[in-house]
Amino acid sequence: MSSPGKFSPAPESNSNPSLPDALIISCIARVSRLYYPILSFVSKSFRSLLASPELYKERSLLNRTEGCLYVCLYLNPFESPSWFTLCLKPDQALSSETSNKKKSSGYVLATVSIPHPRLVQRSSLVAVGSNIYNIGRSISPYSSVSIFDCRSHTWREAPSLPVELVGVSAGVLDGKIYVAGSCKDGDSLNLKNTFEVFDTRTQVWDHVPIPYNETKHNNYSKSLCIDEKWYVGAKRKVVSYNPKKGKWDLVESEMCSYKSAYDYCEIENVLYSVEKTWRGTDFRWYDTELGRWRKLKGLVEQLPIILACSRLANYGGKMVVLWKENMTYSGSNKMLWCAVIRLERRKNREIWGKVEWFDHVLTVPLTCVFENVLVATI
Repeated sequence: MSSPGKFSPAPESNSNPSLPDALIISCIARVSRLYYPILSFVSKSFRSLLASPELYKERSLLNRTEGCLYVCLYLNPFESPSWFTLCLKPDQALSSETSNKKKSSGYVLATVSIPHPRLVQRSSLVAVGSNIYNIGRSISPYSSVSIFDCRSHTWREAPSLPVELVGVSAGVLDGKIYVAGSCKDGDSLNLKNTFEVFDTRTQVWDHVPIPYNETKHNNYSKSLCIDEKWYVGAKRKVVSYNPKKGKWDLVESEMCSYKSAYDYCEIENVLYSVEKTWRGTDFRWYDTELGRWRKLKGLVEQLPIILACSRLANYGGKMVVLWKENMTYSGSNKMLWCAVIRLERRKNREIWGKVEWFDHVLTVPLTCVFENVLVATI
């Protein structure tokens, strides 16, 4: 293998006919999903088993479900998006070495083969269980909703939005997808804000009225779910909705500055963000008791590489960070890096980050555009 994300398939072979599929599935179900992209090269029949519903039913029964990292990139702005998933290199020696030279982590982003790719927008992609929902579009009015099944790596249609929306922003809370956007205001050319909720269990949409007229014509570009509330950021405001109480509030706090960050995520009900400052790249967390942002300590010393276009995600209670290196690589490409960070609470209400690993996981063209980083539970 010459570079991350590139694998050479093994010669095609048939799985052992003496082993029944049920036994093979029982064995594979005990293996981490990090190895599935490699196992898919064994044979066509093996590849079919890796996408079978029976396998994931067995994984669930064995309590072997895990968070799987998916990355959506536009390698070329004029082409369909490309999807990648985190896996372990097939030729990586994970045993300890005596050399002082930093060894590879063994992790890489592998290409996900998708028969019929869909156009996506970062703010309208959300993960619920083993599915990634693609809701509307951010630029043109759209009502279609599609689902990417991370088990079979196929798209299927979902119930459409009740109205065509533009400027869509979505978040997930208790199995429901909360969607903010703008739609046509009657027969006029003006747009009005609207809020819709999709129950992923019943597959039914519901409308949520909002009492704030002053939020009209704002572009809801960033939303998050924390403290059992849905927060949605507009140009200069953040509004929150409590589904249990059916109550809206205007949020007047320092937390609202998450809108200006490179990216943000919620981990165990704590809001984290990464942003560029005059000092460099800052990782922060929001202290709800003190009502202010605080520094996530320990990362500057552990991540010496300058971060650009960073993306964050909750990776099973840990923080995963992806970024593009500022310097070019091999002339016309850039290196995509990934880090997994364990979060530790210490005295004086401090949170420290401990980098478990970071590495170059993919080489991308200079034209590459990040869309989103999502974690599906499979």
